[in-house]
Amino acid sequence: MLDCEICGSAPASAKASFDGVILNVCSGCAATGKIIEQPKPAARQPVLQYIAPESGETVTENFGKIISSARQQMGLKQDELASKLNEKLSVIQAAEQGKRLDLGLARKVEKFLKIKIIEDET
Repeated sequence: MLDCEICGSAPASAKASFDGVILNVCSGCAATGKIIEQPKPAARQPVLQYIAPESGETVTENFGKIISSARQQMGLKQDELASKLNEKLSVIQAAEQGKRLDLGLARKVEKFLKIKIIEDET
């Protein structure tokens, strides 16, 4: 599946027009343009966990709630956390919703928020 051609962090789920340019975009970005084609609703995708092939590390199942709670305790908004981690807001939103979080970002989040969300599966 293609990634969103605007934010790059979510799977493209629609085609939308932006000033006459047609792009494959995620549902979040599609709302900012004129939706041309939206696929039929599919079955809900399971929560994804990313495992580093050799390390055996995985992100804990409830990473979204942990990140959101820690961010709020620090008094930060999602866009402020995104800025401090040099990430897009949509990446932080997806992480807090428990949709996706790769190990690289998980490490950055752990260090900045002083939390533990990576587990060793070995």
